[in-house]
Amino acid sequence: MVSIMKRFIAPLRLLRHQPWPLSTAVAPRLDIGSPLEEENTPYYHQNRFHPIHLGDVLDGRYQIATKLGYGSGSTVWLARDLNQWRWLEEKYVAVKVMAYSHRQEDTLPSEMSTLKHISEVNPPHRGWNFVRHLLDSFEIVKPSHKHVGLVFEPLREPLWLYQKRFPGGVMPSNILKIIVRMVLHGLDYLHSECHTIHTDLKPDNIMVKIEDPSILKDAARDEFQDPLPQKVYDDGRTIYLSRNNFGPPRGITGIVRITDFDRAVRGDQPNSGCIQAEVYRAPEVILDAGYSYSADIWSLGVMLWDLLEGRKLFTGALSMDEDDEMKQLAYITALLGPPPKKLLDAGRRTARFYNVDGTSKSTKSTPARIEFEDILKNVEGEDKQMFIGFVRRMIKWQPGDRSTAKELLQDPWLYAECPQR
Repeated sequence: MVSIMKRFIAPLRLLRHQPWPLSTAVAPRLDIGSPLEEENTPYYHQNRFHPIHLGDVLDGRYQIATKLGYGSGSTVWLARDLNQWRWLEEKYVAVKVMAYSHRQEDTLPSEMSTLKHISEVNPPHRGWNFVRHLLDSFEIVKPSHKHVGLVFEPLREPLWLYQKRFPGGVMPSNILKIIVRMVLHGLDYLHSECHTIHTDLKPDNIMVKIEDPSILKDAARDEFQDPLPQKVYDDGRTIYLSRNNFGPPRGITGIVRITDFDRAVRGDQPNSGCIQAEVYRAPEVILDAGYSYSADIWSLGVMLWDLLEGRKLFTGALSMDEDDEMKQLAYITALLGPPPKKLLDAGRRTARFYNVDGTSKSTKSTPARIEFEDILKNVEGEDKQMFIGFVRRMIKWQPGDRSTAKELLQDPWLYAECPQR
């Protein structure tokens, strides 16, 4: 029976797109002594990352065309999906190849289950459309371990890069409102329907949808004909530069997806520990007082400053060692006033930063009082006042005092058509 099926399927494969031959173009070589891309991430080791080369076909289906990006635990590639009839247009996907970890059996199934969960819970929900979904997955099996490949729809660029398309690198208020509504719909879906906390919401993890599929075809062709510089080791291992700046939009764009769920956790159970990028880290996380869905809301509120003002709201977070955490808490205090006793009492790390009476242990000068009105420069008039009212609902000391995504979707600032500067 198996041999009969193979004889039947083999001719069909000829009707699908075939792998491109290996490119004969010679890529410029980079100095192997200088760390590049994923080599600069914490805990990098060459044995953790699968040695991918342009032209490789993964899982018998996905031919690697160019590199899109990287992280501390993965590399991301643009790939041709060969499982496509030859008379149809080329189909491209983004393939995220996970690095090997000794704890892979614990972490990867968690990410896989999260991705499958958020894809299946309630697709008719409006917010489902603003969350990135898993299309396929596969394994690359090595003698001593395996790598997992996750397949997604390719996206254009992260929000921080999209922001730079605007004059002065600042997103106009009327555009920001549309994007924030999409993000809130996505968060409402994650929180209310999927009972999932993203835990790492930031401009890197909100991406803009491709407005023209030919962009992907052009990127693959450019890499094939004129490859970016590469770093090639004596054993053949290659570190590629990412080709991820597709230039100015060719048409109407702006639809966003919330991405990267490798750190997501269930919200219907107690959670504690360190999450979130440093500058978007909620006070309950710094104090280790436990966290829930409202930690995502805090991150969103802080992130709005990046997009609307082109700078960070809190400038204290750098490497987030204890000195930086102390400084971060001082900036939050300057903006919101002293932390509530209830929050301090709940924190496992409170004693590192505060005395028994709730005063700071910092011996350095603290920032002067900060007012939202004084640090908001790029909007004015009624729009400014409405925005401040909106952001105050998110940036609060006490997690339970922050509005939910569903509640924030009713805020009048999101729908007000105020004059722009």
